[in-house]
Amino acid sequence: MNIDEKLDLLRKIDRVEAPPFMLTRIMQQVKSSNVTPAPSTWRVAFVAIAIVILSLNVSIFFKASSTETNDGIGEVVSSMELLTTNELYYD
Repeated sequence: MNIDEKLDLLRKIDRVEAPPFMLTRIMQQVKSSNVTPAPSTWRVAFVAIAIVILSLNVSIFFKASSTETNDGIGEVVSSMELLTTNELYYD
């Protein structure tokens, strides 16, 4: 089957009419649904977990920024004669 034949089949599709009052029935179901808030224990647990994760991220960030570069890395760089600066040209 050619691609043009497949596209011609799509042109034969007709629009289907929705049943009357369908939108009003859907809106009635949405309005009548009972939305219950989350229990207070779940809210407290969520806040506690969020605080723990945030404090871990902050402590890891400050610990990583306060540590100095490892001497092993400097030794590898010097043994491979790599450049330690970002200069592209020797002026």
